[in-house]
Amino acid sequence: MKKHSWIILVCTVIALAAGAVVAKSQPPAYTVNSTLLATSLPSFAPGTNTEVAPVSKTSAASLAINDAAEIATRSVMSFVYQSNPALKAHGLTMDDLLTNVTAMNPSPNTSTILLTATASKPANAVFLVNAVANGYVAYKTRQVQDQLILQRTYLQNLYNQYQAQSAQLEKQILSYNNSSDPHIALLTTDRNAVITSMNSTQAQLLQLPSSVHADVFVIQPAKIKDVTPSYKALLYEGVIAASGLLIGLLIWLLMIYLDYRLQTDDQVPEKLGLNYLGTLSKDKEIQPGSIPTAGLAAQQLADISVNLRLTGVLPGSWRTPEGAVLLISSVQPEEGKTTVATGLAAVAARAGRSVLVIDANLRQPATHLAFGLAPNDSGLSGLLRANSGQNLDAAVQRTNIPGVWLIAGGIAIDNPTTLLEEGMPAILAQVRKKTDLIIIDGPPLLSGAEASLLATMSDGVAMVVGHEKVALLLKARAILRSLTDTPLGVIMNRVSTRKHNPYYAMTCSDDAATEDLLPV
Repeated sequence: MKKHSWIILVCTVIALAAGAVVAKSQPPAYTVNSTLLATSLPSFAPGTNTEVAPVSKTSAASLAINDAAEIATRSVMSFVYQSNPALKAHGLTMDDLLTNVTAMNPSPNTSTILLTATASKPANAVFLVNAVANGYVAYKTRQVQDQLILQRTYLQNLYNQYQAQSAQLEKQILSYNNSSDPHIALLTTDRNAVITSMNSTQAQLLQLPSSVHADVFVIQPAKIKDVTPSYKALLYEGVIAASGLLIGLLIWLLMIYLDYRLQTDDQVPEKLGLNYLGTLSKDKEIQPGSIPTAGLAAQQLADISVNLRLTGVLPGSWRTPEGAVLLISSVQPEEGKTTVATGLAAVAARAGRSVLVIDANLRQPATHLAFGLAPNDSGLSGLLRANSGQNLDAAVQRTNIPGVWLIAGGIAIDNPTTLLEEGMPAILAQVRKKTDLIIIDGPPLLSGAEASLLATMSDGVAMVVGHEKVALLLKARAILRSLTDTPLGVIMNRVSTRKHNPYYAMTCSDDAATEDLLPV
């Protein structure tokens, strides 16, 4: 963790420098506030002359919340902008008002509205916030004034209707010559009712004020002394610095994760202290269960075949009657050891050697699938269970690759360790006399004792690894080194190919991986 802690510091410093540059590039900004108060004034509704009762404190606070939300709308800002030509004269647009002016209710229990404006100059900030504050008051006053005009128009029309009805009734009364006619009394009663309504309507008209004010007031206009510098630049710098710190932490964690895994071929001698035999790179042509016989993969396998002798993992001579035995294993399942085993067999066969592949992964025998062969019931498991008179040749199958034979795993066995310990040395002694090279496709090293047991019977061990954790590889190495002195080498599988100078092999002493290389 300490090894890579410098990454956090570097990322944070770089982010601070970038934040300072960004903050410096931002234009200067100043903010100022203006305060409005929402209150309750008489409200006039058509058809009634009843004034709205004063609202409670809670209702006034609700009005302030609604007003704060309304100020930020485009309709209000459009009215403010259109009604104040000085805004346009200052080079401002309606979008500037929407962007640079905010409104909020400081507390849900108060009826005040706090307007805040931001501008590049203190005077502009004061002008802007006061213009919006006064413009909103004018906007609300305009709404109430329109309501008053609507009420006056309604009452005036109603008065005119009553007046016309009164004149019509008076005309009807005068049309009768006989004053004792009963129709006159009825019409007179109706006319008196109309006159009463007309007088009431007239009284309402006289009670209407000539003008009204909005229910919002500017109680504290902005002044130049109230302007304060904006901290937006510092906010930019803080956000960028925090982002740099976060990125540094992520890279730091990634480096810790990768540092505990085997990444490149040159890390094998450095971190594991083992012979490095070569690399089988990522190749789309290598399909699961196939044998690479051409292309880049075949070339890499040929290099590995030579490196087995150069590093001393196998003896220099692979000729009968003292054929060499090579165990191919891995730390975990599905690392590609069967691909490597069958590929090396094909390479050796092309060089004129006879090769026997033995599937010793008796818990999950599958090597025969790589050669496209059917399972053989009399495979290795059958040989191990049979009496000493069992014919070895009956278990050997010819493959589709000239010079390569196979002893399949046979029927799966759950616990094959004892059978391997008792019967495998005799089988290997026989096949050594008949074959130049015996390649054992063994089980994973950490799945049981079979791989370690087979290592004691082999001339060399090739461990196929991917990007495993170094601690896991060191554990496998410690197991083999504590149980056998068989030479051990590493083959990396499914790694990216170097574009230039791809060849790399290395022989290493057993004590090359010191305690300092062990992960914490």
